[in-house]
Amino acid sequence: MKHLLVDENLPNSLVALLPVECSHATDLGKQPTDRQLWDHARLHDWTIITRDTILTRDTDFFDRIMLHGSPPKVIWVRLGNVRRAALESILLRTWPDILRLLGDADLVEIHPSKLEGFSRSIG
Repeated sequence: MKHLLVDENLPNSLVALLPVECSHATDLGKQPTDRQLWDHARLHDWTIITRDTILTRDTDFFDRIMLHGSPPKVIWVRLGNVRRAALESILLRTWPDILRLLGDADLVEIHPSKLEGFSRSIG
């Protein structure tokens, strides 16, 4: 992975915490749209990390990856409403497995009890 683009719905603290070169969405401007993030990550072959929320599921990146494939690859945090410290701990603990899955997958989903990798199927 060259670079990780952290979506606005994740804390900026991940930029300094994760063991990869990172930028936060707000580095690209005030409230960039998902389309702007997608286009920027696609152009530079970056990976996007985003999360779902309790009230709405962030399916825009999922839909894009299933329609268009990668780049960019997407890491989708699907942990529900967790505290920042718990989120950071889970990401650090599972980071080697996330990277392994990203080797073959276009999308990696992080669930409370498992990781799943998906690739866009052609056909």
